[in-house]
Amino acid sequence: ILTSSDGITWTERTSGTPIELYGVTSGNGLFVTVGESGTILTSPDGITWTERTSGTPKELYGVTSGNGLFVTVGFFGTILTSPDGITWTERTSGTWVYLRGVTYASSAFVTVGKSGTILTSPDGTTWTSRTSGTSNELRGVTSR
Repeated sequence: ILTSSDGITWTERTSGTPIELYGVTSGNGLFVTVGESGTILTSPDGITWTERTSGTPKELYGVTSGNGLFVTVGFFGTILTSPDGITWTERTSGTWVYLRGVTYASSAFVTVGKSGTILTSPDGTTWTSRTSGTSNELRGVTSR
């Protein structure tokens, strides 16, 4: 893990895990990072990290924060939500494809993945499939 206060000078931090980490977000005064084997770490400052129990052994690729909720996505349609970054609940995505990226924008969560998969949710709990027009893998999503 690397941190920077200005985007120019970076300091390496110890995550406390040898597991590969794939996604990071911040919200509600907390940093959350996710990775292999269902790994979730949280930190109040980006320096000291605490491992949390995700309840899944599946890879987690993307994580976002929005509307007071953390959402992480990963292997085989995995979606987990948490109000505090500590307690995580698995949600039904309705898909078995790998989900790679997730964001929150305009009062909705959006996740993308393999085979052009796009899912949206107003609350992180109920997910609806959307037509992307492509069968290519989608790995990231953001909003303006």
